[in-house]
Amino acid sequence: MKRRNFDIREFVLGHYQYFIVGILFIVLVIVLAIFSGRHKKDEKETEAVEDTPQQEQVDVSQDVQTSENAEIPLTTEGLQVDAYPEVNALVNTYYTAIANGDIATLSTICSSLDDAAQIRIVERAKYTESYDDIRCYTKPGPIDGSYLVFAYYQIKFVNIDTRAPGLSSLYVCPNTDGSLYINNEDMPENVSTYIRGVAAQDDVVALLSQVDSEYNAAAEQDKTLKAFMDALPAKLDEAVAAQLASGQPIDTTTSTETAATEVQVKTTDAVRIRSSADDSSDANIIAKSAAGDTFTRIGEEGNWSKIKYKDTTAYIRSDFLTTAESTDTGATGTEGAATGGAGTITVTKSDVNVRNKAGTDGDILGKASNGSTYTLKGESGEWYEIDYNGQSGFIRNDMASKN
Repeated sequence: MKRRNFDIREFVLGHYQYFIVGILFIVLVIVLAIFSGRHKKDEKETEAVEDTPQQEQVDVSQDVQTSENAEIPLTTEGLQVDAYPEVNALVNTYYTAIANGDIATLSTICSSLDDAAQIRIVERAKYTESYDDIRCYTKPGPIDGSYLVFAYYQIKFVNIDTRAPGLSSLYVCPNTDGSLYINNEDMPENVSTYIRGVAAQDDVVALLSQVDSEYNAAAEQDKTLKAFMDALPAKLDEAVAAQLASGQPIDTTTSTETAATEVQVKTTDAVRIRSSADDSSDANIIAKSAAGDTFTRIGEEGNWSKIKYKDTTAYIRSDFLTTAESTDTGATGTEGAATGGAGTITVTKSDVNVRNKAGTDGDILGKASNGSTYTLKGESGEWYEIDYNGQSGFIRNDMASKN
């Protein structure tokens, strides 16, 4: 009998009050790329759906078609952390695409994504800013060159400051050319048995228990996060059911690149310039920039700015950039009144955090009340730079409006 894959974190979060490690690993049968887990009703609705065109883009290794009767000896190796750069690169690409709802990219690195999985990914991306602090805990997989990856991450959701720790399991397999892909097909019984065996090993049990404790601590600290995570599965289920019931084609055109005109930007600190929007390794570093260097930004991809660099394009993290026109003029932007600068903004939410740099990792300088107005000094990605009590402060642009 073949089994469907599902996501560990969604199961734990949906049933955390009943969570027992031993029971969890009985359920942790097959490993899927995150978010493909779904309720039985979704499975019934989608089991007759034909394979999507994207499935053809992955060269699935024939080695996966191991005889279901051949027993696969369990590995005795312990978990290794970030031991394989090629695995880390694949997993980072995967979670960047998941955060952005980028089905096109996922279809090139996953063996299959059915309709329900695609809808769930696109829908969840609406609530997600990024996956941070990604770490790959690996063990050898059931076939040569494969890996069982327990991927740790912290999700940053929109308008929620506290990150949610999570752990998903991925079955990473080699293509015939040696490249890697995430295998989320139905598995032969002996592969399922191998995965269950590895999942029950002491070091994996300890890791999952540790992450579950981290999540419970975060949820206890931030009730907004807990309420959001409790409600999210139902929201995703509703979106999947509504889309499938509509009979309309699934919109998988979500792009990670934001259309933008050319903007002059400058660095706020020394920063690396990379050939791709990926900081999982140093292999793509092509140069380093000093604070104050200026570049032409031609687009944005997630947390990265795409810039013109010499005769090509390159990438810099957006939280290290501000618009080049931004200057410290000493204007006194205070609540209720503002003059000069590049215009003004008015805060449209209550108790908005004002940070010392463009990014949720910036220190909080204070709070801005609903209706307060500030001098707009510049823009950096999704952030407004304002004059906040005589110093530069940053507010998310969805928390305020330009005047």
